[in-house]
Amino acid sequence: MEIIEQVDRWQKRYRSWRSPQRSDSDLGKYPFVENKLAPFTPARRALPMLNLALISSAGAYIDGAEPFDTSKPDGDITFREIPTQIDPRDLQFAGRGYDQTFIREDINAQVPLARFDRVCGKRSHRPT
Repeated sequence: MEIIEQVDRWQKRYRSWRSPQRSDSDLGKYPFVENKLAPFTPARRALPMLNLALISSAGAYIDGAEPFDTSKPDGDITFREIPTQIDPRDLQFAGRGYDQTFIREDINAQVPLARFDRVCGKRSHRPT
């Protein structure tokens, strides 16, 4: 199964969209990935019994860890693991294209740790 359907076609659209003149904040006509055949499988167990992963382009990392390299023209595609027990005040962000002030007002907009706790029925010391 392909993770991105018709990846060659998407890469061609992306390369034509991406130009040296275009700024990172200009998302007009951005060639978003569209997966029409991605499988959906209902969960067979309760969420607290599952191992879940959230993949985000928020640029979040734990304070003291290596930040994402925002100077790369095509972005930094590495990842950082963030345990669910982390205090949101220990998160830093190295993202482009958004004002981090607003993320600090509601960290769950980018890294929904409190929402995850609520859905899974876990208790947390984190403020919501």
